[in-house]
Amino acid sequence: MSRLGNYEKHLTQRKDQNRLPKGAVLKTIPLLSAILVDGVIGGVSAVVGFLPLVMVMYFLLALLEDCGYMSRVAVVLDPIFKKVGLSGKSVIPFVITIGCAVPGIMASRTIRNERERRATAMLTPFMPCGAKIPVIALFAGAFFDDAGWVSFTMYAVGIVLIFLCALLVNKVAGYKARKSFFIIELPEYKVPSLWGAFKSMCSRGKAYIVKAATIILLCNMAVQLMQTFTWSFQVAETADASILASIAKPFAYPLVPVVGVLSWQLAAAAVTGFIAKENVVGTLAVCFVGLENLIDTEELALMEGAGAEVAGIMAISKVAALAYLMFNLYTPPCFAAIGAMNSEMKSGKWVCGGIGLQLGVGFTVGYLVYTVGTLITAPASLNIGAAMGGIVTVFVFAVIIVALIMNTNKKLKTEYALG
Repeated sequence: MSRLGNYEKHLTQRKDQNRLPKGAVLKTIPLLSAILVDGVIGGVSAVVGFLPLVMVMYFLLALLEDCGYMSRVAVVLDPIFKKVGLSGKSVIPFVITIGCAVPGIMASRTIRNERERRATAMLTPFMPCGAKIPVIALFAGAFFDDAGWVSFTMYAVGIVLIFLCALLVNKVAGYKARKSFFIIELPEYKVPSLWGAFKSMCSRGKAYIVKAATIILLCNMAVQLMQTFTWSFQVAETADASILASIAKPFAYPLVPVVGVLSWQLAAAAVTGFIAKENVVGTLAVCFVGLENLIDTEELALMEGAGAEVAGIMAISKVAALAYLMFNLYTPPCFAAIGAMNSEMKSGKWVCGGIGLQLGVGFTVGYLVYTVGTLITAPASLNIGAAMGGIVTVFVFAVIIVALIMNTNKKLKTEYALG
């Protein structure tokens, strides 16, 4: 019995030695870790994280619609927003977007007129959402002493861009030639139906999950794989050797007119920002050597007293930091918001037009801020070649807009001639 007991003890020890620790399978197989942990689970958690806010927003909107209050808000604001080709109901998505762009865009479905609904969904992302607050806090804290004005300026610029771009969309789409009439019955105030609001919330929430979640999962998996591996499909030892870095390097050249320097790290942060704007802070912390010790990636915030060191590691001026910040805020939003735009617009042409408009506006604003700011503060440091390249890019963007407007006017003349 003693020999049998010793043999069993020996087998148990060997079994314990050969047993993998908890989670070791995923750690030893980076592909599974990148796909399952960071891709699928991360993508699902992103969708689930948005869902409560979306559901609550839909429920409250249904209550407001049922009690008769929304009709009065729309009537009061409609004359103001009609002047730029929007609806009075457009103010609701703009306000909701301050919390999150996804429910803000989804809220535009309350607008009955198709063109006004599409324009609202296109312009809503110009309002900085909660995901962009860590980015604002990082650059404001690192580059500016009295940083209180930075956040206010970003929201103010967003509002101005909404109205200016609404006028632009008005010209391109020919809104003035096809005026929409706002006819609505003002119901009496009443106690809303909770059951009706609940059913409305469930039907709209289901549409959000089915349409928006697909894009989040696919894109999140792709980016996590690019961050983990090299082109030979080996685990990247450094961020510079990853697939993401090699993809981001070409994008660093168009970014030079905005920041004045060639930096693949800044380009990579901007690229991952299309997945979720919070990724900008995390990507900067990973890509810049030494920055990971100065940024709390869990809280997405600067360590206390680390602002000057962060600015030194990034090696860009205050003007460039402000321009890069505005570039990230006003370029296309996260993939979740783009998926919401696609579900609300129901037109590939409008979605592509919206993304193109946001790219052009974000680049133009960033370029103008950097170029004009550098000419005022330190004209000798201005990169002339990059400045000229930026002028050419903005000119091409303007030519495309003018061509679209001329094409619209030509179509309208043809329609009138046939009429």
